[in-house]
Amino acid sequence: MDGRRVRRARAASVTPPDSPLIGCTVIVVGDEHRADIAAMLAGGGAVVRGVRVSDGAARTSEKERLIGTVAGAERGEADAVLFLSDAAATSWAAVAEQTGSLGRIRRRIDAGRLLVVVGGASGAAAMKRMQIRTAIANADRAGTFARHVIEHFESGGAPSLPTDSGRMQVRSRGVVVDDGFIPLTRSATALIDALAAAGGSVLSRSELGDVLPGAERTAHAVEVAVARLREALGDRALVHTVVKRGYRLAVIDA
Repeated sequence: MDGRRVRRARAASVTPPDSPLIGCTVIVVGDEHRADIAAMLAGGGAVVRGVRVSDGAARTSEKERLIGTVAGAERGEADAVLFLSDAAATSWAAVAEQTGSLGRIRRRIDAGRLLVVVGGASGAAAMKRMQIRTAIANADRAGTFARHVIEHFESGGAPSLPTDSGRMQVRSRGVVVDDGFIPLTRSATALIDALAAAGGSVLSRSELGDVLPGAERTAHAVEVAVARLREALGDRALVHTVVKRGYRLAVIDA
């Protein structure tokens, strides 16, 4: 094993073979808590966040929670959103439209970075009208929801890239490189998500600053964030500095 692989091995937490969803965040939206679905997803390694929505128009408190999940889906802080009822799906889609988040959410879905699963024909139809691509599950069978999510990450639905350090897949809480999961901070994940989406093309400091969370997005803030990302990855060569231009991911044949 060369030095680069040794550094990466030190940083990575090896993904157990029975944890296909490690590093994923799954949001479950419905009119009741489904412990069975949450348990299946958590058993696969995912962090599960539930949001209750009444059967009907969302109340003010519910709408605030929906806004939070929409913002998270838009920013890449969720890997999948599951809707257990038609009401949940239509309420969420309406909030996404009202907050101006639909465009970026659609792009994340089309790129495979966000999976949307709906447990009802009417909810799926509402999503389709808004050009939100979905998978449809049987609302009465918990296993169908979990299976859609697991298959998305195991069968190539979620994008991955061949890099100098191995095949890499970005998830909301870090990256999977070959068989190892490396947890990352929100800022580091935002950076590597943008670099991965660029597919090996160079991104300027200004472009990377646009994806950093928080108020400070200067060139210096980007340089500090990149340094911390490299330290977390344990492999400085994975993110290349392109003099006077910015940074790029070390994608093979890019």
